[in-house]
Amino acid sequence: MQRDDELVIHIKQNHDVIVENTEGGVISCKKISPDTLLDGVRQSLCNSGISSGVLPAGSFSYEAGGSYQKVFIEFQQQYCEIVYEKTEYKHFPLPRQLFGFRISADGRIESVLLGVAEPGRLTPRTKMYTYPFSNVSGFGLCCGANRLPHIKSLHQLTGVMYYIMSMPNNNDHYRFSNTKLELELRHLFETLKDKTPDFYYSDVLKENGKTVFDFINS
Repeated sequence: MQRDDELVIHIKQNHDVIVENTEGGVISCKKISPDTLLDGVRQSLCNSGISSGVLPAGSFSYEAGGSYQKVFIEFQQQYCEIVYEKTEYKHFPLPRQLFGFRISADGRIESVLLGVAEPGRLTPRTKMYTYPFSNVSGFGLCCGANRLPHIKSLHQLTGVMYYIMSMPNNNDHYRFSNTKLELELRHLFETLKDKTPDFYYSDVLKENGKTVFDFINS
């Protein structure tokens, strides 16, 4: 069409649909049925689906918006290297940890959620617990001066989880009341270093009244 060409649809009070087409200075009108108009609108809509690409192992929820993606992943390691200030704890036991990432369209990680879930089959009603260590407020992870990497594909989030776990813990957002043991953080790490992941659920974790559904929608 030229610049002055246009297509105008008139819908009359009696539901008649008149299509007015101006092309090359010539105006033509055509009456069509409402069903024909609806079919044309449906066919013009974009019906292509959204592809996430390869998701990391342990992914259990995915959401896509116009300018972001959200991915929720279970960290599938029961033991990991943990650093508190300058002390390294190798093969340190972990409870069942869930991550949530919000990623911008250009691959920037905008925010990270981190929570602890009960064992067993993961469902929306699975119970969550207060995160027992530092650097987490509610479910929100505070990375401090640590910069999270840009990603080109969602499967790279597996490496990002390991990177987050390797970041040094300090006393930020830590409270004695986060656990049943009510210990100073270093004492907590020393107490847990030779335990198994089951010990968290028998002696350490406190329920926070939230579920996996709440975690996904927080």
